[in-house]
Amino acid sequence: MNTPFAIQPFRQEDLPAVLELFWETVHTVNADAYSAGQLDAWAPADPDIQA
Repeated sequence: MNTPFAIQPFRQEDLPAVLELFWETVHTVNADAYSAGQLDAWAPADPDIQA
C-alpha cells in the first residue's frame, strides 16, 4: 500500500512545534536507553534556537 506524502519546505513559524516534537521524541522513545543527563544534552528543554 503506497500512501502519497509531500515534504514541505521549512517555515520559521513551524520551529516551536518541530522543537517540541523533537524533545518529546528523544525524551520518550530513548528514555530507557539513556540517562536523563544524556537526554538533556541531546534534546535540552530550552534549546539555543539561534545556533
